Amino acid sequence: MRLKITPSSVSGEVSAPPSKSYTHRAVILASLAAGESTIENPLLSDDTLYTINACRVLGAEIALDSDSLAVKGTGGKIKAEKQKIFAGNSGSTIRMIAPLAALGKTKVILDGDDRLRQRPMGELLSALQSLGIHARSLNNNSCSPIEIQGGDFKTNMVTLSGETSSQPVSALLMASPYTKEGLSIKIAGGLRSKPYIDITLDAMRAFGVEVVNRDYKEFLVEGRQAYKARRYRIEGDYSSAAYFLAAGAIGGKPVTVTNLRNDSAQGDRHLLNILSRMGGAVDYDKDAVRVQRSGGLKGITIDLGDYPDLVPTLAVVAAFAEGKTGITNIAHLRFKESDRLNDTAAELGKMGIKTEVGGDTMVIYGGRPRGAEIDAHHDHRLAMSLSVAALFADGGCIINGAEAVTKSYPAFFSDLLKLGAKVEELS
Repeated sequence: MRLKITPSSVSGEVSAPPSKSYTHRAVILASLAAGESTIENPLLSDDTLYTINACRVLGAEIALDSDSLAVKGTGGKIKAEKQKIFAGNSGSTIRMIAPLAALGKTKVILDGDDRLRQRPMGELLSALQSLGIHARSLNNNSCSPIEIQGGDFKTNMVTLSGETSSQPVSALLMASPYTKEGLSIKIAGGLRSKPYIDITLDAMRAFGVEVVNRDYKEFLVEGRQAYKARRYRIEGDYSSAAYFLAAGAIGGKPVTVTNLRNDSAQGDRHLLNILSRMGGAVDYDKDAVRVQRSGGLKGITIDLGDYPDLVPTLAVVAAFAEGKTGITNIAHLRFKESDRLNDTAAELGKMGIKTEVGGDTMVIYGGRPRGAEIDAHHDHRLAMSLSVAALFADGGCIINGAEAVTKSYPAFFSDLLKLGAKVEELS
């Protein structure tokens, strides 16, 4: 889909969509629980629908009822109805479902689209192998398609690096209560994206399982536990709200996003602190946040190792700020839906913004982006971030591949229109 975005004056109020991260986890935990859970206000996007389908394949009964999901769980007794699961371009789905498949007794092949086949799975495969599970890459390149032969976990100790993604840690944590002896996960070196682990622990706690977290260096889960079926409501998504909050900071007029918990475990709340540092005015209300600006924005230097989804958004804000902005500790962004370092830099470059990309850094030299024809690189976060840049560019922009937003936020452009954005679909 090609969209033309004309410079616009945006302000007003939108409601944050449901959290993608919490929806993935709630569907998985409800699918493992015994009995029927109700998941209220789930996000129904490309990624979460892949997870819903995968859980159905593994034996859960899941039905959509109005704005909720009725999930009849398996009680941890995984029975794959067919051998193959397709995860599209959802790294969350394929990584989080693989250990669930390992709890069964049959062979399951998990695959995805061309981009997912380039995303690393070696860390998770090695972890499963060390636990006694047959897990391999069918192309012998540590990527999908992968084959999992379910069976008993032979040991209860595993070591992960966590340098590329926190998802293997979350995946093993969620499956661990249904192993005989539980699991001890030790982290060698650093752990990226800790807030996503916090989301996992929060969701597990809500479904009745506690995890011992030893300063993110070791996680302990007792075996032979069970998740409890329950009614669970998905909170609003800070990652998706970030684009509108960034628009308030860049454009200056107030933009309010509702359906956001002020006490959320979501790490992307950190954007509010970042925007404040750069010169934005952030106001909190009950379950809502408003961002605007009276003065200019200024560049900063910041470590976003724990907040990878904010990098394209911050890069766009930095493009309109005075001076340069340095973003550090982000080498792992090369392995997302796109190469988010080089692809973000390339598209901002088309808009006349100078960027420099190093091993694990990106530097953006602020200025006034100009209108250009830009590409989303099949990446939902690039599509949404670049749309915000286009709102305030000097001249109109055409965005190719804008349909990528359906991965996490199908209603993004509809909500953008509510704020006064001028968006036109081209034939």
